[in-house]
Amino acid sequence: MKINKLILKNFSSFEGTNIFDFAVDNDGKNIVLIGGQNGAGKTSLFSAIKVALYGPLSFGYVGANTHYTQRIKEFINSKAFQTDNVESGVIINISIKVEREFHDYEISREWYFSKQKLEERYDVKKEGRVLDEQELLYFQNYLQGVIPPSLFEFFLFDGEEVGNIFSTSSYNNYVKNALFTMCDMDLYEIVRKYTSNYISKVSENGSEVDDADYREVEKSVEVLAKSIQVSESRILGLRLEKEKIDIQLQELETAFKNAGGITEKEKKILLKDFAEAEKIKQEMSIQIKSFVEGLMPFFIVKDFADKISAQLDYEEKGEIFYYVQQKINKDAIKTTLKKYQISSEEAIEEIVTTLFDTFRPKGYSENKAPIHDLSKEEIGRVNGMFNALEDFNVDNMLKIIRKKQIAADRTAEINRTLKSAMSDDDANSFAEKENKLLKKNELVTRELFERERKLLEEKETLVRMNYEKNQKYQKLVNSVQNKHVYELSNGISNIMSSLLDKKARSMKTKLEDLIVENLQKIYRKDNLITHIEIEDNFQFNLYQNVTYYEGELLALINNFGYEEVAKLIGQKGVGELLNSYNVKSINELKKVLESSSRMESIETYKRIELGRLSKGERQIFILALYWAMIIISGQDIPFIIDTPYARIDANHRKEISEKFFPNISKQVVILSTDEEINEEFYEIIHPYVAKEYLLTNNEKENRTTIEKKYFFEVKS
Repeated sequence: MKINKLILKNFSSFEGTNIFDFAVDNDGKNIVLIGGQNGAGKTSLFSAIKVALYGPLSFGYVGANTHYTQRIKEFINSKAFQTDNVESGVIINISIKVEREFHDYEISREWYFSKQKLEERYDVKKEGRVLDEQELLYFQNYLQGVIPPSLFEFFLFDGEEVGNIFSTSSYNNYVKNALFTMCDMDLYEIVRKYTSNYISKVSENGSEVDDADYREVEKSVEVLAKSIQVSESRILGLRLEKEKIDIQLQELETAFKNAGGITEKEKKILLKDFAEAEKIKQEMSIQIKSFVEGLMPFFIVKDFADKISAQLDYEEKGEIFYYVQQKINKDAIKTTLKKYQISSEEAIEEIVTTLFDTFRPKGYSENKAPIHDLSKEEIGRVNGMFNALEDFNVDNMLKIIRKKQIAADRTAEINRTLKSAMSDDDANSFAEKENKLLKKNELVTRELFERERKLLEEKETLVRMNYEKNQKYQKLVNSVQNKHVYELSNGISNIMSSLLDKKARSMKTKLEDLIVENLQKIYRKDNLITHIEIEDNFQFNLYQNVTYYEGELLALINNFGYEEVAKLIGQKGVGELLNSYNVKSINELKKVLESSSRMESIETYKRIELGRLSKGERQIFILALYWAMIIISGQDIPFIIDTPYARIDANHRKEISEKFFPNISKQVVILSTDEEINEEFYEIIHPYVAKEYLLTNNEKENRTTIEKKYFFEVKS
């Protein structure tokens, strides 16, 4: 693929329509050089290219959701929002090889507002003809299949950030996935999966339901696994981005403190006022809290206080009546009255009834259950609250609230005074930078949290779905009727696995040799890395030449043991030693060394850790690795590099300028400041430069202008 042209319309700091011609000729001029100071808009070109090609996928989203819309809003130039019709967009013209022929495609993504909602208009033209819906879908699938977002991201080389990736333990997966995609190794896996799936078509009862169920689960597992891979990649990028923002915030805070502030005397007065206001605020808060937690619920229902008191009184008297009713025996009363010669049954009954009516509360019914059913202690507390309500002064509470608010306003005012105690311009500048970083940090943190939560859920779901898939697969395998079909498909699958392993081994061997060869071209030290061994999981073991005396080698074996020494000198070193001494194991080698003079020198290797290399050496190694991978794959993909030299010293910058940039790819886009590709290195790469652009940012207007030149001119 080649990028022919990029058009930005009100994108980021690029106001209006801005055109970049990236076309390179076949006369050896393969470099498009874009210069600009930090903040001039170079990184925005990275983003524009990715968004144009992949849309939501460039941010790891499957479709155009609200997160994608929010990200696009952040890219729209602020001046565009000040017009009646907000218009923004990116257009990229590329050449892609389809069925052995190159075709030109123009991908356009334009954004506009409809009913206060951001909408995207997306279309693709092939040789000037707009693709229909079916052709567009085919093009998207083809582009993502030939050059998936992860692979294109691989070729967007940031000299500062890539070193961070290779300092983590997962760099081997990063390299393996990129190389396998570049070399079409996934085709072998597709054939292997196809043959495995074919087995499921033949089942004992010919049940299409079971087969369909399995294929549906398997497809879901594959989709979920890809989603997890995208999430992990995005989380890594977000963590690195958040770490970068945290460093920028720390640096900004230090700069703010160093810029000066109020006098010490004024600061002491303000701090004293702050302490007094804070004390008042706390005292008022305690009183407010006491009211809210104690009296406030009763204050809310104060209009019902009389009814509640009456009900409580009724329930209390009812309890007394119930007690009297239980304790007084009517027959005993009648017997007693008869002793005193009151024998009339009617009179006796009237006396007993009168006695009970005296205790019976008005409206009492035995079938009527109490509403509150409080104890005497609880009734006392409730009545106490009602009494407190009568004494409660609303105006006093409002004064307390206002007093607290005044104290809070005073503490806030003092905080603002302390923080902005410098010139308005400087204070506004610091505040603006901090707000931008804090907003960016909030967005990154929020997205990181959501993605990590989603990733955890996806992994748990994947475990469950894999178990379900294995269960269904086992059921289908057990029900296979045609054994020959099964064995044939299984054999093809094994052959594909074997071919995959064989090709991977061959590719690793070529990669080992090419990296060393490339290092010798661009690195001045002869003995930095002279030999590389790549493990099956693409873990890199780096070695340099070393000379040991026999006695020293024997001491290493005695001190570290056989396995550690084998790791130290590598498989190649072990093989050469065993051949040199005509033995079959390090144990036998030890016996030979013990019987020797121990003064003979031995040429072998010593392992060096990738993480122990300096940042400059690591970046040079990474450049050599990229170069080797591109050579092996034969892929024709643009190589876009930002911060090209990063930590690399001047001597090696010259070697990279002379040998790396002219040869890494047929199209190289370099984004640089005048401190990296300076006048000296510009003279070196100028013969290979096809196009030049200089980006200049107007800080007051936040606008980037473009000129067709670089910082310097070639001296005659």
